[in-house]
Amino acid sequence: MEVWSGILDSCPGLLCCVVNIRGRLVYATHGYKAIAARLLGHRCEEGRNYPPLINELDKTIHEVLTAACLGKTNAIEISEKGRVWNLTASPLRITSKKIEGVVIRIMRSENADGNESRNSPPIIRTNPEILNSVPFRACIVDSNGVIISANKFLLHGFNTALTGRKITDIAEPEAESDLNDAIANRSGKADCRMYEVNTKENFYTFDDSIYHDEELNTKDSKDEAQDTKKDIPEFRHVRLHASPIQWDDKDAVMLTFEDVTEYTRTHEQLRKLLTFEPSTGLLNRRGMQHVILRKIGESIMTAGHLSLIMMCIDNFKSINKAKGYMSGNRVLRDFVYAMKKFLAEYNNISMGRWSGDEFMILAHCSGAYGVVIADELRTRMQDISVSAGVADLTDGGYVSVNEFVGAAYDAMTDAKDKGGNQTILARRK
Repeated sequence: MEVWSGILDSCPGLLCCVVNIRGRLVYATHGYKAIAARLLGHRCEEGRNYPPLINELDKTIHEVLTAACLGKTNAIEISEKGRVWNLTASPLRITSKKIEGVVIRIMRSENADGNESRNSPPIIRTNPEILNSVPFRACIVDSNGVIISANKFLLHGFNTALTGRKITDIAEPEAESDLNDAIANRSGKADCRMYEVNTKENFYTFDDSIYHDEELNTKDSKDEAQDTKKDIPEFRHVRLHASPIQWDDKDAVMLTFEDVTEYTRTHEQLRKLLTFEPSTGLLNRRGMQHVILRKIGESIMTAGHLSLIMMCIDNFKSINKAKGYMSGNRVLRDFVYAMKKFLAEYNNISMGRWSGDEFMILAHCSGAYGVVIADELRTRMQDISVSAGVADLTDGGYVSVNEFVGAAYDAMTDAKDKGGNQTILARRK
């Protein structure tokens, strides 16, 4: 510490600190302590971990420090009330003193374009201990995406060996293009699901049973016997960040792993709550509108048929009024169960609940075949009388979702007005 105080404090105005290979703060100048407290909210305490991982900015600084530990000078820009500050981390090697670490410097940025230094990173020797010193999951991959080295934090999170495997082998296939781009560019990020991970600890789950209506989700005992409990899938949602380094005199990439499982799953559950009707598990009106819009685009591209079936339970309000809410609920339960069971026989079918007793089915078929589906479904309803209307996107030439839905809805209303328990195909007006 005395050495660093003599060297660093001899330069007036130098905003600088030294962090050793274990991530501990060795020394910080008075100016750095002041600016770090103001910009970063850090208390610079010698001998303590630095930065302290208080906020998201600290995680970014840790990545910059890791790159520096691996021999790559790296920098980030920090904005403060119109001012831009540049935080630079450079590798520190003093072999005679056996000191390895990082020098961090903060200074006013002369340009605000955010471009990092184009200087070639210094060449460093293979040193797994450098990777093990960083407090998050990281690995080194070559230009082909093959893992050269991984730190202990990353290895602890996997149930399999990593060295020698391609990073794409442990990620979902859909992410291969993004991962290859990040490795080829030696920068960027990619979101993916990682398999073969240790999910027994801190695995995030969401119990949505409190949102389900037990009556509407009741199944027959003969079907319950066929159900099997599915295992929790062995994967985590991971965001990979790529940074360029050199490893053993060759271009390589450092990948840091950010676990975003809780965020992703929470976002997915919120999406489901917004687009799914909770008591039945069917898509709600908002969800069906999104599906219809997407399917219309697919149908136009493939020049195929797309039919919308609108169905309602005849005299449902009278049932509720005469027999009570629970009787009406049982009618809905039986209808939803019969519809799900029947449509399970078909591929590429979407179904949703439009309103209280109104449901819709979207199928890639002609309007005539849509009538066949609706009639077959109605015959399976036993004591429930159902009216249905069918609209064919191709035959109708509808130019918007509202027109498409409106045609099927008007046909359903027409069937209901004509006595119910029938299906009517909408005709182009």
